[in-house]
Amino acid sequence: MGKIKTALCIFAACACAFAADSDIAKIKEKADAGDAQSQLAIGVLYSSGKGGVQKNPALALEYIKAAAEKNFAPAQTFLGCAYAEGKIVPRNMQEAIRWRELGAQNGTIADKWSLGNAFLYGYLVPKDQIKAVYWITQAADKGHPEAILKLVEIYKNLQKPEDEKKWARKFAELEIEAAKKGNIEAMTSVANQYMSGKGGLERNRPQAIFWYKKAADMGGKEAMERVAQMYAKGRFLPKKPEKAQEYFEKLAAMDNAYCFKISSFYADGSNGFPRDDEMSTKWLERGAQNADDSTKLYVAWRFWKGFETAKNPTKAIYWCSKVLETAPKGEEAQRAIFGAFRVAERMISDISNNLPPPENFGKYYSQYSSKFAQ
Repeated sequence: MGKIKTALCIFAACACAFAADSDIAKIKEKADAGDAQSQLAIGVLYSSGKGGVQKNPALALEYIKAAAEKNFAPAQTFLGCAYAEGKIVPRNMQEAIRWRELGAQNGTIADKWSLGNAFLYGYLVPKDQIKAVYWITQAADKGHPEAILKLVEIYKNLQKPEDEKKWARKFAELEIEAAKKGNIEAMTSVANQYMSGKGGLERNRPQAIFWYKKAADMGGKEAMERVAQMYAKGRFLPKKPEKAQEYFEKLAAMDNAYCFKISSFYADGSNGFPRDDEMSTKWLERGAQNADDSTKLYVAWRFWKGFETAKNPTKAIYWCSKVLETAPKGEEAQRAIFGAFRVAERMISDISNNLPPPENFGKYYSQYSSKFAQ
């Protein structure tokens, strides 16, 4: 039901936006003259009571139904959702299905895709896989990339093991169509198949690189990492460490986890990065800044042990203390403080084994031990 409410809210928002650019009286005048778009707009406003119009479900239904009977697809879709929700009209699932199917039939590719999903997951009606496949196929045949991929997924789940080879090429062809439509997931899947020679496509490294780069240029993380590694190692692409660094740094801007990968690369001089302890520390701390408490403690441990970064006991204690400074109240605080306690406990154990204590250790130890005692 949440999906239905979302759909109705979108219609209401569009109607309010339409009303904001027009005079309500003029919209009503056009609606009374038989203009379907205006009938839907004023009907939606009456159904929600927004846009300066008093709520009137009966009048809303009258206008929306008039627009739907003119085969105006958005009105048919809205009316179908309204019958499913049962607010401005008594709930009637048969009418909901009938109007939704008319809306999909007369509407856009996206309407067909939306209705297919409704039947697939039971958003609007009881699940009906036959109707789901029908409407998703209607969208896929017109090139809707998500519909194509969903159709692949459905058929993969339906196929028998002995049919695998028979369908593999068909699935690959469908994914190529979705890739051509700009779907990043499909581009990456096609690239993986061309690279490995598995999954329905024969090995074709130039085509694999073409699709990896295309997906990477559109922000696909898996493809970006693949391309970065190719440039770093000089495998399938010319060796260009600076290009590898560029891709990894873009990934770090998208996903904080890559800050830690870059830190490790600088620590051991791999994947196109020179060995540089200072840069390793910089990227490790950059990742820690926006990380959760458990990750900060992991950073503390890495600094303490010198794991994939330069050993730095002072920074280890610093990041351990940051958990305590920002720990929230309640049960979550107890978990965070206990985690910091355990990390610091290991550090104390190392010190007791004749390792020199880091600068300011006493101050930080007093801080965490007093908090833990609370």
